[in-house]
Amino acid sequence: MVAPVRDAFSGAVEVAVVGDFGDDELRRHAAGASIWINARRPIDAHALALGPDLRFLQQIGAGTDPVDRDAAAAAGITLAFNPGVNRTGVAEQTIMLMLALLKRLALTEAATRAGRFAPGEVLDVGIDDLADAAVGLIGMGFVGRSIVERLVPFGPAIRYHTRRPVPEVEARFGIQHVSLDELLRRSTIVSIHVPMSPETRHLIGAAQLAAMPRGSYLINMGRGGQVDETALRAAIVEGHLAGAALDVLEDELTGTNPFADLPQVIVTPHLGGASRNSMGNVVARCVANIRRYLAGEPLEDVIDLGAETATLSG
Repeated sequence: MVAPVRDAFSGAVEVAVVGDFGDDELRRHAAGASIWINARRPIDAHALALGPDLRFLQQIGAGTDPVDRDAAAAAGITLAFNPGVNRTGVAEQTIMLMLALLKRLALTEAATRAGRFAPGEVLDVGIDDLADAAVGLIGMGFVGRSIVERLVPFGPAIRYHTRRPVPEVEARFGIQHVSLDELLRRSTIVSIHVPMSPETRHLIGAAQLAAMPRGSYLINMGRGGQVDETALRAAIVEGHLAGAALDVLEDELTGTNPFADLPQVIVTPHLGGASRNSMGNVVARCVANIRRYLAGEPLEDVIDLGAETATLSG
């Protein structure tokens, strides 16, 4: 997204790129910058100390979890984000992963790639239809609503959990708000779509996985820390869960896949919101907010750094 940002300002604003997560790179390129556009870099008191001229921090996506809000508030930083900017891409990838798990896509593709055109191998394991699934969505924000809109025509039973019900969504789509415990017990597919916060860290652990029906699936499109990956591995290895699909991991900075040895687990590299359309929206909204900042105009989607951290809204 660097080139479109540079093009948008036509040389009127200097745009530098911090190429890695090291301190030297940040100090070299961002120390004198008053505006940062950030994706995944942890922004804590230490990082902010390396950029003493920073005044406005624009997160590119819908999440602000990389930013230490207390440190940002103490440094007098204005923080903004882009809620809902990637809703279409994330919703489509979520449904794609549901189908990939139910249809054993990874298994069948690997078999034919290895030269085994043997449908019996897959039929012995079993293929299921999304129409017969019971889908439980954790979160019903921009992304959750976009998923429901696209999921309803497939015909599964749909339940959701949030801290507060969303009556207009229930009325429009005929879905049901339930407690987290009930959602886990009654869902053959559980999909996570909530912001990262102290409340949602390890939201799904050993006890929650054990509450899910045997042979069910877990999808995480939220944040990696929301699933206890050790507990998930155990549930997969023991055969309690039939599989999982993860677009996010607890440790994404090392670039490794901790489930690479488990064919039942599909891992994608945090690309749910990275469609061309979504990235175009990201650039447009970031640029528009930066223009407002430079013109002294009111900004959009500013985070109240003194407010309670977002919880189970999605």
